[in-house]
Amino acid sequence: MLFRSRHSRFANTALAAFALVTLVGCASTSLVNMWRDPTYPRQPLNSTLVVALRRDPASRRAWEDGFVASLKSHGINATPSYTVFPDAAPDTSALAATVRGRGFDAVLVSHSLGATNETRYVPGYLAAEPVTYMSPWTGHYYVYYAQMFSPGYVETDRVVRYETEVFMARGPGRLVWTGTTETINPDSPAQVNKQIADVIVPALVKSGVVQSH
Repeated sequence: MLFRSRHSRFANTALAAFALVTLVGCASTSLVNMWRDPTYPRQPLNSTLVVALRRDPASRRAWEDGFVASLKSHGINATPSYTVFPDAAPDTSALAATVRGRGFDAVLVSHSLGATNETRYVPGYLAAEPVTYMSPWTGHYYVYYAQMFSPGYVETDRVVRYETEVFMARGPGRLVWTGTTETINPDSPAQVNKQIADVIVPALVKSGVVQSH
C-alpha cells in the first residue's frame, strides 16, 4: 500500500511516541492503594523520623536518605533513623522511646511487600516503513511507504511492591496514612527508592497528612 510522505511522517512519529511511552512506563512507580484517617486534622509537622525496614545497611540508608530528601524538598524537617540507630532499624519499644524522648511529631515507616513476575500480552501493530526502488523506465530511485505488521508477543514484568505508613506521635499515637506502591521492572534499588519517594511524599502532601512549608 502506498502512502504520501506526510502520512508516513505522521505514522512514524506516532509509532515513536508510542514506543517512548511504553519504554518509560516499563520502569514507572504508581500508588495503587491508599488510606487516610478521615478524622485526622490537617496540621503542620515539625519533625518526622524516617524508618526503612531493610536488612542490608546500605539499602536501608539509601531508602531513608531518599525519603528525607523528598520530605525536605517540601519544607518538612525529617531525620533518617540510621543516625539514631546506626546498627539496625529499631524495634517497636526502642522506636517509641526515641520518638517520645526526641520530640518527633511523626514516624514514616517503609517496608517491602515482596516481588512477583507477571506476564502480559503486547498486541501487534501496523507501521509505515519506507521502501526504495529504482524505476526500470526512468532509471531514478523512488521511495514509497508500505504497511508492515509486527506480530504480538508475551512479555514478563517484574513487579516490586512496598508499603509506607505514617504514624502520628502526638497523644496516644495512631496510624493516619498508609499506601502501597508498585514499581514495574526496576533497574536498581536506588531507582525504586527515588521513584517511591517522589510518589509517596507528594501524595502525603496532597492528602493533607503533611503540609509543605
